[in-house]
Amino acid sequence: MSVSGYATAVLFPRVDARIAPITFLIATLSSPAYAYDITDNFSIGGTVTGVYQYGEFSGAKNEHGETIDDTGRATVVTDIRFDFRPTDKDRFNIVLSFAAGNALNEISPYPEHPLYADELEDLVEDISGRGRDYLMEAWYKHTFTFSTDVSLGITGGFIKSTDWLDDNAYANEEIEQYMNDAFVNNTLMIPPNFVPGIATEFEFGDNWSFRNVWINGKNEVHWKEKEEERRTFNYFGSQIGYHMQTGLGRGNYRLLFQITSNDFLDANHTGTEDLTSIGFSLDQQLGDTFGAFARFGWQDDDAEVSHDTLYSGGLYIDGSLWGRAHQDAGLAYAYLDGGNESIDNTSIFEAYVRFPLWEHVEISLDLQYLDADTDTDGEPHGFIYGIRTNTHF
Repeated sequence: MSVSGYATAVLFPRVDARIAPITFLIATLSSPAYAYDITDNFSIGGTVTGVYQYGEFSGAKNEHGETIDDTGRATVVTDIRFDFRPTDKDRFNIVLSFAAGNALNEISPYPEHPLYADELEDLVEDISGRGRDYLMEAWYKHTFTFSTDVSLGITGGFIKSTDWLDDNAYANEEIEQYMNDAFVNNTLMIPPNFVPGIATEFEFGDNWSFRNVWINGKNEVHWKEKEEERRTFNYFGSQIGYHMQTGLGRGNYRLLFQITSNDFLDANHTGTEDLTSIGFSLDQQLGDTFGAFARFGWQDDDAEVSHDTLYSGGLYIDGSLWGRAHQDAGLAYAYLDGGNESIDNTSIFEAYVRFPLWEHVEISLDLQYLDADTDTDGEPHGFIYGIRTNTHF
């Protein structure tokens, strides 16, 4: 169960099925955009991403026991970043996000594994139940340089924890790589994002990094025989990274430990427990054309969790293999097991190919297959076909 999944979301009307293709077309036809350097120290940039997904579901039912029919949904997301660097050691950053639609996430029979992992319409308003809309990040960073090889960066504000934790070169970016959340982060316990926190980052030459994140978040507890309660929790994550250059290329190997305060519902819905997780995130270049990634994760199941074990991996392919150096593709598979809810295990497969349309516009074709083994009626499985356009400015 992801920590970020406990953030309260206010539900708003989705983009109607008749309007969705239109909004997607607008994003697709966006003219090439350009980065704007206002001054030497201040710049504005961002992305406009349009996604359309069509799901073919079998044995899938919603929370009311109704069959989920084959259907399509779309979303358009605009992210705008303001970056101010008054000195080479100081940085101020603000990120605004606006979204229309939730793609297939709002009707998916796999809520533990969002079919499109971006912050969509339901997540950019009343962020983490704090009444804040659209302002995703607002932070200040100062870097202390002790020598040419050793530095310490300290960041505070509304931060995105996954900028420091559980990163991966080939499986960490939903607007350019895989769409499913299982290949963006370790979905057993995703570090909470866009809430008040502090991050530190030690860099020791080119080989070692040590990162820590503390977050103060909010969590809804649904008691068995009492009214639901919103609790404030503390989160701490620590990651050690080893980075090396080999004859095959660069490799990154990370060990991540996470723990929360005792503010999460237990399996019986009568008390609270902490969440504890350990995981690995690995990526390695395999020459100029290929790359590989893997994630492994385990978490304690004293609290209510959907899964307690994750194994995932995949292959990156550069377009130079077929004579198109600016194109790329990826194939990945994830298996999740254990937990104390109704899901016994889940298998997820995804493949994408990405290629440029214009200088600042690219398009991706995406295919997902999910199969969940549950202890209830029905074994939800199905294919999700996706198309994604991304305009950078």
